Amino acid sequence: MQRKKTFNAFGALKASLLSVLMSFCVIAAFAQSGTVKGTVTDDTGEPVIGANVVEKGSTNGTITDIDGNYTLQVTNMNGVLQFSFIGYNTTEENIGGRTTINVQLSSGVINLGEVVAIGYGTQTRREITGSVANVDEASFNKGISRDASDLLRGKVAGLSITSGSADITQGSMIRLRGTSTLMNDQGPMIVIDGVPGGDMSSVAPSDIESISVLKDASSQAIYGSRAAGGVILITTKKGTGARTTVNYDGYVGLDVAANKPDMLNASEWIATNRQLGHETEVADIVNNYHADTDWFGEVLRTGFTQSHSVSLTGGSSTSNYRASYTYLDRQGVARNNELRRHSFRFQVQQRALNNKLRLTLDAAGTLTDSYRPQGGDFIRAYNMIPLYPVYNADGSWFEGATGALFNEYDMGNPVHAMAENYDRTKSSVFYGRGEVQYDIIDGLNIKANLYKSRAANDRSAWNAATNYAGAGSNSNATRRNWTNDRILMEWTLNFDRTFGDHKVGALAGYSWENNEYANHETYVENFAVTSMGADNIQAGLNLKVGNATSARNAYKLISFFGRATYSYKERYMVTATIRRDGSSKFGKNHKWGTFPSVSAAWGISQAAF
Repeated sequence: MQRKKTFNAFGALKASLLSVLMSFCVIAAFAQSGTVKGTVTDDTGEPVIGANVVEKGSTNGTITDIDGNYTLQVTNMNGVLQFSFIGYNTTEENIGGRTTINVQLSSGVINLGEVVAIGYGTQTRREITGSVANVDEASFNKGISRDASDLLRGKVAGLSITSGSADITQGSMIRLRGTSTLMNDQGPMIVIDGVPGGDMSSVAPSDIESISVLKDASSQAIYGSRAAGGVILITTKKGTGARTTVNYDGYVGLDVAANKPDMLNASEWIATNRQLGHETEVADIVNNYHADTDWFGEVLRTGFTQSHSVSLTGGSSTSNYRASYTYLDRQGVARNNELRRHSFRFQVQQRALNNKLRLTLDAAGTLTDSYRPQGGDFIRAYNMIPLYPVYNADGSWFEGATGALFNEYDMGNPVHAMAENYDRTKSSVFYGRGEVQYDIIDGLNIKANLYKSRAANDRSAWNAATNYAGAGSNSNATRRNWTNDRILMEWTLNFDRTFGDHKVGALAGYSWENNEYANHETYVENFAVTSMGADNIQAGLNLKVGNATSARNAYKLISFFGRATYSYKERYMVTATIRRDGSSKFGKNHKWGTFPSVSAAWGISQAAF
């Protein structure tokens, strides 16, 4: 009996050992290495080039090829594969012994309609407590757009955008909820990709992704003293992943003068003056001149505009880039009104250290050549009588009648002046920006931003002695040059976390800025050779005291700023902002100014009722 029990116990032990060995065999079978292949696509079905495919928990990985295909030798056929690409949400797939795994990555870009750019950060539309309007690319005005202001016309309540004249070299006048005198009524401050104090003309409309307008004191306070006239935030397009893409955008347009003045023609002018009892004067003019000239029509033309923009975007799983070039050529409705602009922009971003570190480099340049008309030419077009011709019988310019009687009606030939005189400006703006951002922990990041720009302007103006504008001075010329150098350095620490129904945010920052401006101007009269032009200003024989000037000045701005936000279920929101500016422009005993703001909002749509 004892031997039987011993045998039974041994049998049970063998059965247990056999079970354990079979388990190890099953585990070994599933833990064996193998090859997995497949295709990675985006949410539109297009292949994602350069996507990362990594065996989770190891450094074993590969990237997808030009068709989005990958092949990876894995060490554990029961492991997990991670699929990632910049701009897309990371996806994990259990291998489960499969040899083919196809994955579709979803876009990780948040809808701009829900997230709105604010000063030094973003917020969801529901969490904003101030007055902020956001216009994205889909909502921009279509058609001919010279700069960002044309994209915004009529899109933002309280934002007035007007063109003071038909001169295409002049920018639009922008006013946000009235006129401000604190900053000499310069309109809203322009912030481009987080850099305050920009110029709308330095960004081609085709490079703009979205525009936010900070309209009230609560939202503007983060920018301190310079935000008195409001703030306009411009966000430019960035590179995207997947395959390299080339885009072209262009248009051609014609401009005509609206509401052109209805001037008297020759017969109407004669009849009107005879009714006024000017029979003798009319007879003298009619006997000498027999033209029928529409002077206002002669100084105008049909304007022509063309714009061509080419961009190149692409990247890999850890980097992206975008480069663009835009050419704008505008011929205004005035004979001597022209503008040509070349805009270049380049952006590249690199991620490292498991996407915790982000390095961004931006560079842009704008070259502009423009010809500005003189307002006096249009005044003379109003006053010249229609019986005077543009050209004399011999083909020379008509430049005035003879005798005191005729001079009462003669102010000079504006068409002649437009042909010989000019006011030409060549300007350039170049800047570079470097940004380093590091995620210290989840929800906490530090960012450093360094910006350097140089703007230059060269103006040449010439009035020849052969027409009325330069006859009194025997030709006159003006040469003016100025440069503006700017350096900006900013550090920000940003915290943003959600704890259940509570969302807390905090921002602390430091800004240092230095601007240096220099200019010189010379005005000379009396040229021995009346065809010399403004580029030979040394040929002028009459340089008066005060007609040659130069200047140089600089100012600095140092700022500390912070913002705290709190949101409960997107139902109750509070924002507190403060900025302290120290400027060399402030008075001797008042070098610092503090700009605080507190605002709250109730999201009634989120209330329980």
